[in-house]
Amino acid sequence: MNDNLKKRILTALVGVPVILWLLLGLGVGGVAFFAWVVSMGMLYEFCRMFLGLADAREKTFLMLLVGTIAHALNYVIPVGLPAVVLALVPFVLFFLYFLFTVPRVLGYGGREALNSQEGTEALGAHVRELMALGFGWVYCVWFPLLMVGVRSMIEGKHWLMFTMIVIWSGDTFAYFAGRFFGKRKLFEMVSPKKTWEGAWGGILGACVLAGTYAWWFLPYESPWFLGVMILTLSAAGIVGDLAESLLKRASKEKDSGSILPGHGGFMDRFDGVVFALPVTYLMLRYLS
Repeated sequence: MNDNLKKRILTALVGVPVILWLLLGLGVGGVAFFAWVVSMGMLYEFCRMFLGLADAREKTFLMLLVGTIAHALNYVIPVGLPAVVLALVPFVLFFLYFLFTVPRVLGYGGREALNSQEGTEALGAHVRELMALGFGWVYCVWFPLLMVGVRSMIEGKHWLMFTMIVIWSGDTFAYFAGRFFGKRKLFEMVSPKKTWEGAWGGILGACVLAGTYAWWFLPYESPWFLGVMILTLSAAGIVGDLAESLLKRASKEKDSGSILPGHGGFMDRFDGVVFALPVTYLMLRYLS
């Protein structure tokens, strides 16, 4: 057993009981707090990876503040998707910040600064950061907000745990299946270590563990619906993993952070979960 695997196991032994306590033991408030922690961790790492201008700290602080406001609104008005739409209000405020800081970016130089090469480059970098953070807002704030929406549904705590089990058991089984049997690359240009054998091993592991959990805690659900859920969530988790690999490759980072020993950062650990949450929410809302 290598050192990294030891760290992964030790971190899981500490983290899993805390997560179970928050998701199952403290009701909607515990889920809202957990969603906020995940969101803030991911958002901070995203800003560190993609903000490079002199005002990066200011923009990061503003993103964290606005994200916290969105989570507070989502908790005060825990009605799922409408509360996520309500989060557009803070996002508009953030856009206005970028708009009205344009003169500062241009050095208050007026039309001459705007028409200069340096001014054009500075404004372009400023707007590119706005576009990047627009995606970061959806990825790091909107998606985690859906934890509260799922938790508020009938048997919501079990569906939330079901989603986590599908993604995390899939990650674990994919790691070992890829390590021992992996030959065919899944998407080498984005993530050179991931293989088709690992992906199928992850799906099989998710079927076993998530299916067992559902047998105990969601006994009245259709096996067909559960099977479709597991396959769809597994696919969403793989896409989320690849998306985060793309972000790391674009920013030339090996890991999104180092706060979780053996796992990297929050984005490394929750990339698949946040992509799976919209799938869980929509399937339960419209297909269950």
